[in-house]
Amino acid sequence: MNKKYDLLILFSGGYDSTLLVQLAMNMDANILCLLFDYGQKHIIELEYAKEFCLKRNIPYEIIKLSLPIASNLTDEKKTYEGVNIHHVPARNLMFLSIAASIAESKEILTIWYGANYEDREKLFPDCYQEWIFKLNELLEINGSLKITVEAPLLGMSKETIKTLAKVFNINDDKVFSGYEKE
Repeated sequence: MNKKYDLLILFSGGYDSTLLVQLAMNMDANILCLLFDYGQKHIIELEYAKEFCLKRNIPYEIIKLSLPIASNLTDEKKTYEGVNIHHVPARNLMFLSIAASIAESKEILTIWYGANYEDREKLFPDCYQEWIFKLNELLEINGSLKITVEAPLLGMSKETIKTLAKVFNINDDKVFSGYEKE
């Protein structure tokens, strides 16, 4: 028999998604974490995510993608105009499409991902409130279930996220962010 999950979380091993997992645990949600290996330069972030899940007995799945897309996170020095230097074209759209497919197949109605306020300031279009709104409009008519994507940290700065993470004893030694290592 399949376990019933309340929440699917895109988990990278960075501060944002680690805080989301911790918040969900504190809410007593039955969570499934989804980790993506897409050829990112900082693959160590997945090791942090796996270790976090294993230490807390949190179920997770790793999705391996071979993206034919060059970016500063996957292929040295490829950038795009009008967006952040770490922008990977349609990355969150791909991740959330896969997450929605898994969520529907497992009857999980809610997906969380770690977009925050600074993602908008730093020009990551797939982290804007209006992008999430439009994605949810699409998901309303997409399948057999109404699946909702939420970004609970969307109004928070990275400083606020790190401060809140410390309340849960999430410190630099428990997370890894490839963005901050550049």
